[in-house]
Order: sequence, then C-alpha cells, then structure tokens
Amino acid sequence: MWPSWEQTLIVFAAALLEGAVGFDFGLVAAPALGSLIGVLNAVVLLSLPNLSIAVSKILGVKTPPDPVRRLMPFIGAGGLGAAAGVITLIVTPPIVLKWGTGLLVLLIAAYSLSRLRLQLDLRDESFFAYLAGLVSGWLSGLTYAGGPLIIIYLDSLQMNRSRMAKMMNISALAFTAIQVAALSGTGNLLPLSAARSLLAVFPALAGFLIGRRIRGAFAPEVGYTVGLSLMTAAALALLIFGPGGWK
Repeated sequence: MWPSWEQTLIVFAAALLEGAVGFDFGLVAAPALGSLIGVLNAVVLLSLPNLSIAVSKILGVKTPPDPVRRLMPFIGAGGLGAAAGVITLIVTPPIVLKWGTGLLVLLIAAYSLSRLRLQLDLRDESFFAYLAGLVSGWLSGLTYAGGPLIIIYLDSLQMNRSRMAKMMNISALAFTAIQVAALSGTGNLLPLSAARSLLAVFPALAGFLIGRRIRGAFAPEVGYTVGLSLMTAAALALLIFGPGGWK
C-alpha cells in the first residue's frame, strides 16, 4: 500500500523544492511520477499531497477581503475548469496524456527560461477573469500545470508580489480542492488509491516543512535553476520512459 521508495523520494524532493524556493510541486512531481506509473495514476497519487501543501501555504496568512472578492469570477471559473480537467484526464488515452503533459511541461520550462513577462489586456477584466480561470483550472485539474497562467493573470492585475503570492495560494487551493472532489466523485480516488495518496502526504509535508526551514540558505537563482533543471528532466523522463516508451 505504501508508495514505492522511488515514488516517495520524488514526492519528498518536489515538496522540498516547493518549500525552499517556491517552485511548483506538481510541475516536478507529476511528470516524474508519470514516467513510472503513468500520468493518470501520478495525478491521483499526488492529489492529497498537493492539497496538504496548498493548505499549509495559507495557514496563518491574513488575506485582505477586497482582492479575494475581485478574484471570485476567476476562482469560480477555475473550479469548473478543474472539474473539466479531471474528466479530460480520465477519458484521454494514456499515450496522449504522456505526450501532452511532457510537451506542456517542456513549453513551460522554455517560457521560464526566456524570462518573458506576458500580461493580459484587462480592459475587459471580467472576460479574461473567466477565460484565464477556466483554462488555468483545466490545466490544474488535468496535470497540475495551471500555475504559470495563474501567475500571468494575477501579474496582469498589477498586484504587488506579496499580495499576488497570497492570491496565487488561494486560487491553487480552490482548484486543488475541486480536483480532489472530482477525482473522488468519478471513482478514481477509491479507498486503496486514497490510502496511497494519504500515505504520500507524509513525505510531502516533511519535504515542504524542511524546505521552509532552509529557505534563504542559498541564492534564489540557484534554487530556480535547480527547479527548472529537475522539471525539464522529469518531462524528458516522462516522454522517454513513460508508458509506451518513446513512441
């Protein structure tokens, strides 16, 4: 029942990176685990660890109500998107999931390396709130890949870094909670798989909390480079070694 030592190590390392430098847990863990057990099984296994990290990130954090109210259309649309992402995950053939996830993560890595700063034209803010929420929620429910679009949307609202981080965490928690509910409702988070996911919470929280303790021990650029390298390696491993091999 306990996840294998390879799975445990991946969960711990990805959570450690999240805690230490804020690098997205799912973007590293999902493709890495997908190379071992397939994307669908990886998403199911990571569902409760990802939820536990999302909850940990907002505990004790005071959030002003006005920005939250402003984000409600975005979060509401993202919740629908997350549920749709889970349905897409379930009905998509494994080989398509493998290639789609691997190439998407590589695209995100390339965007991060480019240092481009995309911003949305929010003259029609309500339209982009629903659109960006729906797409980022869908990507989050599908493969935990919605974070970059959430950041682009929040950055377009001209929020300061502190407030943007808080809103990012609230959005991620909402999308993750809907994803877990959708996985349960569709019968993919059954007692055995739920127990495995629950057991994976322990290495996830251990890695995240240790990462929090060592945050600031090294330059942010170093952590960012390590995170991008691991994310790229995980995506390549998924494409090469994932179910079905290199085809």
